[in-house]
Amino acid sequence: MPRQTLSRFFTLVGSVFVVAALASCSGDSSSPSAPAPNATLRGGASWQPMNSGTSELLWSVWSAKDEVIAVGTSGTADHLKNGTWGTKPSGTDGSLCDVWMNTDGSALAVGVGGVILYYDAHSWSAMNSGTGNDLFDVFGFQDGRAYAVGANGTVLSLTGTTWSPVDAGTDVPLFGVWGSSPDSIYAVGVGGTIVRSGGGEWSFMDTPTPNNLNSVFGFSSQNVFAVGDAGTILSYDGSSWTVMNSGVVANLYDVHGLTSSNTWTAGANGTILHSNGASWTVSPSGTDEDLFGVFARRTDSVYAVGDVGTILHYAPTN
Repeated sequence: MPRQTLSRFFTLVGSVFVVAALASCSGDSSSPSAPAPNATLRGGASWQPMNSGTSELLWSVWSAKDEVIAVGTSGTADHLKNGTWGTKPSGTDGSLCDVWMNTDGSALAVGVGGVILYYDAHSWSAMNSGTGNDLFDVFGFQDGRAYAVGANGTVLSLTGTTWSPVDAGTDVPLFGVWGSSPDSIYAVGVGGTIVRSGGGEWSFMDTPTPNNLNSVFGFSSQNVFAVGDAGTILSYDGSSWTVMNSGVVANLYDVHGLTSSNTWTAGANGTILHSNGASWTVSPSGTDEDLFGVFARRTDSVYAVGDVGTILHYAPTN
C-alpha cells in the first residue's frame, strides 16, 4: 500500500512496514520495550505505563463499571479488574479491532473476518455477524442496540441478538462509528468519508479533508469530533464540519472524552493530545510506541493502548 493510505489499521513499526488491516487488522507482536518514565503533567497527574501482561498490539480500550477491556491481535482480550491486567479466552485467533462496553459491564468486540463477540461480564461468546468482511469499529447504546462498521462500506445494526446489514450508500472502508442516538449515527473512513443516518436514511456529509478519518466520537448531534491521518481533527457543530488545529502531523487513531472541554486523542509515535474546548495541546505520553485506542473514564483516569502491549494510565502521581 502507498504510504499515504496509512490509517488506524496501517502502522509503521520501527523500520518494518506492517500492513495491519483493511485485510487483517494485524500487527507486530515483538517483545515490548522497557517502560518509559512517567510523564508528569499539570495538576499532579501523569501518563504511567502499566504491565499489560501481553506483547500483542492493542487496538482499542473501553471501560464500564469496575472493569477495563483492551483488545488486539491474535484475539487478545486483556481485562483490568482489581488492579491487575490479565487475558481472558476470546475464542478467536484473529485480530480484534475494537471494543465497546455497556454500562452493565457487558461488551461487544469486532474484528477481522466479520467476527463479533459478546461479553456477558464473565466470558466471551461468538455472535453471528452475517458477513465475512473485516469489522473495524463498534458502538452501542444502553438499550442494547449497536452499530458496527468495516471494509467495503459494511454497516451492521444490532437489535436484540440479531445483526442486520445496513446500506449506508458507500463501499469505502469505514474505520469509525458513533451515534448520539440509535437514529443518529456517524461513520467515517477512507478519503475523509463521513456518512450519517437520520431517521433510518443515510447520506454523505460535506467533508473538509481528503485525509483518512479513523475515529469519531461526540457528546450530542451538535458536538462531534473526528480524527485521522496527518494530524487531522474535525469538529461538527450541527451544521458543518470544520478543521481544528491539532499542532501535529502524526496520524491520529482514536478520540474519546468526558465533555467537549475535556477530550483526548491518541496516535502514532506516542502522540496524545488533550482539548480544553478551545484548543488542542500535546500531553506527553512518555512513549514513542504507536497508540491506537484512548478512553477517558474520569477526569483523573484515562487509558491509552497501542503497539507491543503498551497500556498507559493517566492518573495522579503517587
